[in-house]
Amino acid sequence: MRREYLKSLEDRYSVTTLTIILGWLEKLERFAGNQELTKLKAKDLDRWRKELAWRPGLKGRMLSENTQNQAVLAVRGFYRWSLANGLVSTDPAEGLKVRSVPKKADRAFTVTEQRAILGFPDLETAVGIRDRAVLGLLLETGISRPACSLLELSDLDIDIGALMAGGRKGGLRTISDGLSADLERYLRESRPLLTGPKETALFVNAKGQRLSRGSVQALWRRALQSLTPSSP
Repeated sequence: MRREYLKSLEDRYSVTTLTIILGWLEKLERFAGNQELTKLKAKDLDRWRKELAWRPGLKGRMLSENTQNQAVLAVRGFYRWSLANGLVSTDPAEGLKVRSVPKKADRAFTVTEQRAILGFPDLETAVGIRDRAVLGLLLETGISRPACSLLELSDLDIDIGALMAGGRKGGLRTISDGLSADLERYLRESRPLLTGPKETALFVNAKGQRLSRGSVQALWRRALQSLTPSSP
């Protein structure tokens, strides 16, 4: 079952990422006493989620929130696929939650500053909707401007709240519900107006082409300049 699921992902993820996903599914199976994953119930997954937070890893260290979130995303993706393919009647992983991780950015921004940055774009325009999604991604994930420019549509999975960052070498990253909503709005309302169906870039410019790293950098700089003079 795991192999079929991974095969369905081959055209979306790198071998490294597929290996990570397989590893988490195998660990879950071992946790469940080698019981078939499609036989597990919500209570089993809830117990497994608690184990992630409280049991040290192989090196004796507690798993970081990012690592725990990576495991949850891998498992949620498997059960979402299983439900779509009729292998389970209900999704036992529906209640699994990812946990917030401290934001990474060039510096620590106050809540007021973050709101000002996200409020900078004009949401009455397609470009403005895109800009808010870009700025939200930069603020929340700490991804670099060049890496943001290189993101592909296939790097984003809104359904499970996951992003493949760093050119698919950075592993799975979780995104918040708020950022997911901004990205979903961009994909639904803005991106179709900016480009055609053949463009693979996640973020595109007004000409329908990949948003360049220079454009991402310029947007970030303009948003920072919108902060009040009293901001540090």
